[in-house]
Amino acid sequence: MRPSIALFTLAATTSTVIARPGAWQYTTDLEIIVSLSNADKGLGSRTGFLQGQRQEQPPDNSKGPFKTVNILVGKNVEKKDIRCKLIAPGDQPIKARRGENNIDQTFADGGKGEWAFLEDSEVESIICDPAFKKGDAAEKIVRVVLSDQATETGVAFELASDKRDEEAIKPSTVFSAIEIQAPADVKATLRCQIEDKSGQIIVATRGTNTDKTFSDAGKGAWNFKIPERTQVRKIICDPAFKADPIGN
Repeated sequence: MRPSIALFTLAATTSTVIARPGAWQYTTDLEIIVSLSNADKGLGSRTGFLQGQRQEQPPDNSKGPFKTVNILVGKNVEKKDIRCKLIAPGDQPIKARRGENNIDQTFADGGKGEWAFLEDSEVESIICDPAFKKGDAAEKIVRVVLSDQATETGVAFELASDKRDEEAIKPSTVFSAIEIQAPADVKATLRCQIEDKSGQIIVATRGTNTDKTFSDAGKGAWNFKIPERTQVRKIICDPAFKADPIGN
């Protein structure tokens, strides 16, 4: 698909012009705009929705892949907290983040700006519905980021944050650090563990702490200690894990 971007100017009135479904609808202050973008590829889409009803439309102009979504609610829309959902190919809802711990699959305006996709994705359909609620069917997830500064490599994995979950990894890339990005309700308590390619538990340090299970706690990454750089074959996150400090 040839990259393109659409730019639109909205008149500052409350007049409404009804267009065919899927076309740009100039409803101005009575409209909800869903703006999708991918600046890296020069892709953009702005799709208009009427207030007070469930509507589903494909994105106008381009299906992406996109990186962000911004919901813009007109000043005369009655339900300011209306939320919209994005559907990827295969009928899968797209998850996005706004702020450190606000991950959802329905998105609102709230005057807080755009949401960043957890993964770049094409968008097949957009649904705006007054019945959508914050957290609707949103999974409780923790992001585990493995990285290596020497090779400037970083890979993120998503696991459940409310139960034991494991992620098997084909051990091919060497890492030297792990960062846990947990939801606010388990930010200080949820811990994860990693195994090297031989099945041995990796020990890491953060500040003066040395441990074999790792938390978020808003304190950033843990650096591998034993070994200092290695391939990883498995990530395990478990609410039952406790801190198990190791003497330095």
